[in-house]
Amino acid sequence: MRKRFILFLIVILVFSSIITAEDTVTNQSTPTSKFTLNLDDLSRNLVQHNTNSYLDIISNFLTTYDYYFLVGTPVVGYTVGYLTKDYRLKKVSEDAIISSVISGGITLLTKIVVGRERPYAEDGSFSFKPFAPLTQGATYTSFPSGHSAIAWSVYTPYAKEYTWWIYIIPTSISLSRIYEDVHWLSDVVAGSFLGYYTASYVYYF
Repeated sequence: MRKRFILFLIVILVFSSIITAEDTVTNQSTPTSKFTLNLDDLSRNLVQHNTNSYLDIISNFLTTYDYYFLVGTPVVGYTVGYLTKDYRLKKVSEDAIISSVISGGITLLTKIVVGRERPYAEDGSFSFKPFAPLTQGATYTSFPSGHSAIAWSVYTPYAKEYTWWIYIIPTSISLSRIYEDVHWLSDVVAGSFLGYYTASYVYYF
């Protein structure tokens, strides 16, 4: 019952992130247009008004070296496990690689079909052009967050095998995508859940 309740709250959170007040949707410049139930806009405004040099350094580091975290970890883990005959590390690294490939493929297809515009384009969180990524590039590849999906795919097996503290890594990477203004909150939430549940399935399979 508790798990169902939590899942219900999560579903409400995701769906409410694309709900806006009527005046906001119709772009009318009225006092009520300032009110919005859109968590994407609210979270973006909150982040933009609370930046600082410390967070800049962390976010820039995660953005600059993201592929070392996303690709290097499972490859190095598998190699070390193989050479040292640590079959536990080797197995969990295999799971990380497999789940990241699966979630990465799902993410890519979803990005193309959905065609959601990124926050920095300044057209709002409700700007969608299905299949636009095929002709207009990365600007319309916001949903879901690929970095979040792969990060959670990679680190979930390690977290389940060793310690839940490892979840700090994918959580930080996911939050940095919002901080860098390349993804909406709902992009990151969707990508994170995709990565987590894909990795969980592979891990227990």
